[in-house]
Amino acid sequence: MSDIKAPKAVSRFRTTRHLSGTTFAVVAFSAFLGAHAAMAQSSNSLITSYPQEPPSWDYWSVGATAISAATFINVRQPLIEVLGDGSLAPLLAKSWDISDDGLTITFNIRKATFSDGTDLDATDVVYSILKNKESPLASISVPLSVVEDVIAVDQQTVRLQLSSPSQRLMTELGRRAGIIVPNGAFEALNVATEMVGTGPYIFAEYNPGVDVKLVRNDSYWGDAPHFKTVTHRFIADETAAINALLAGDIDVISGVLGEGLERVDVINARDGFDSYIPPPLEISYIFLDTTNETLQNKSVRQAIALGVDREILLIAGQNGMGKTTCQYVVPSNAPWKNDYCPYDYDPAKARALLDAAGVDDLTLYFPYLTVAEFPALKEVLVSQMADIGVTLDAKPLDLGTWFEQVWGEGGQYDFGSITDGVSIEAFKGGQGRAPMIGPVVDTVFDNLVTVSDQIVDRDAYLDTMAEMAKVFADNAWVIPLFAKSAPALARTGLEGIKPYRNIMEFDLRNVREAN
Repeated sequence: MSDIKAPKAVSRFRTTRHLSGTTFAVVAFSAFLGAHAAMAQSSNSLITSYPQEPPSWDYWSVGATAISAATFINVRQPLIEVLGDGSLAPLLAKSWDISDDGLTITFNIRKATFSDGTDLDATDVVYSILKNKESPLASISVPLSVVEDVIAVDQQTVRLQLSSPSQRLMTELGRRAGIIVPNGAFEALNVATEMVGTGPYIFAEYNPGVDVKLVRNDSYWGDAPHFKTVTHRFIADETAAINALLAGDIDVISGVLGEGLERVDVINARDGFDSYIPPPLEISYIFLDTTNETLQNKSVRQAIALGVDREILLIAGQNGMGKTTCQYVVPSNAPWKNDYCPYDYDPAKARALLDAAGVDDLTLYFPYLTVAEFPALKEVLVSQMADIGVTLDAKPLDLGTWFEQVWGEGGQYDFGSITDGVSIEAFKGGQGRAPMIGPVVDTVFDNLVTVSDQIVDRDAYLDTMAEMAKVFADNAWVIPLFAKSAPALARTGLEGIKPYRNIMEFDLRNVREAN
């Protein structure tokens, strides 16, 4: 498997929406299937699926990855675009200029139209950046903390005035922190269920628990997308989703996250289907409650970290797809990544640390997600912690309940597990990012976060980032497990599927039927 579509012989085989699994196995390359392929290639619609439905479509207050899967870039767009190699490209900003001292960034805003018919101008950008700066999500607000002022110079020019130079800001303006919405959108819309953007598709119809329908935006500023309509289904059962793909009921599974990973290689080997495996984008990790007095003992946290067998967890959660890691580094190929691992698997040492700390019969409340890889990870984590003398009181929660009860200030948990793609800086104390929001503030880590962003020299910046990752790993409030890749599966005959992602988006701009 590569980071892009796995190569194999070209096949004229296509799925059909009317064949059962049994018939499927015995029907060869028939004229009927060829006719079906011709019909599919002339179709103006595409059906995709994703195993999670967001509890809300409000990117500003809800950090669910599922929001981005269907709508990031496709409906709502940021100022700039982050490419696969980390470089930046124009998007809503046609160009920009950064002053020599790094304190002023001037953006030239392209002429574009929102899906509500209003024109994009500088007032929308000013409103959006200032609104994003107030987001309760640290992944959005922290990068914007250096922004002192946002000024509309003229109708299509915006100037950002910074309190200090920032290494992170430009990249984050190509993610959620840079999403641009109409002036007053958060006051005028029910952002939990409504969406207005500048993308190639319009957020046309949301059917909770079922799907969201996207319709081609005829006023889109860029090249028109191939498909007139895209239906994005929520299919939590990945076995059901894969069966739907095989039966021709859907065209693409935009992200395989859980039990379906066991079938990715099998599906890719079949004629008529392809898999796409992007580079790892997220880190799966354990997070511990900073308000728990027992866990404030570093020896206890070290013991928990030493009791984790990452290889087994990678197999259970990802069918081995990805790479184990002891450091929180996003993206996983960042130039400061190294093999440092302070707590490699050693259950005997873990038990000894707990004994020395006088901790016996420790029970930790563990609310876990019932979607994607998390049920499988829960089984392994409960077993591994029991082996070192720690009992996990595991409770299943659906996605919406988990975000409400666990993820954020006052979260109800002792021990948690999540897969996330925010940068390490988002864990800076006091920034509202679970789990580093309690009474424990790591001043060394926090200082490194502050200092690193202001460093102009590239080598000095990389050295500081490496030190930051080391300090974070040593403290063991967050225990990284593995870097996760989320494969996509699609019927053969589609082209233009992007080989990388930024925040789990399935970018529809160039997806089309092969000629």
